[in-house]
Amino acid sequence: MGNGYGALTEPVLAALTLAARTEGIVLDPVYTGRAMAGPAAAVEDGDIRPGRRTVFLHSGGLPGLFGHPATLTRAEAALTAED
Repeated sequence: MGNGYGALTEPVLAALTLAARTEGIVLDPVYTGRAMAGPAAAVEDGDIRPGRRTVFLHSGGLPGLFGHPATLTRAEAALTAED
């Protein structure tokens, strides 16, 4: 969904920065970033609640991130803005 394959969406950017800031997990914007955007939305919607165990299987992502330098720039700016 979104603007097309590999296009960074705001929910994915939010998931990337949230995972990096809170868990130290690096996600790529195409696969793992989109995969994390789903649970992040479920938390916002109340479908995943505090105290309930949720598992996210991170199957990689760091190498995929290097193919998206604009995403790195936007994610860095988002993280810096939150400080």
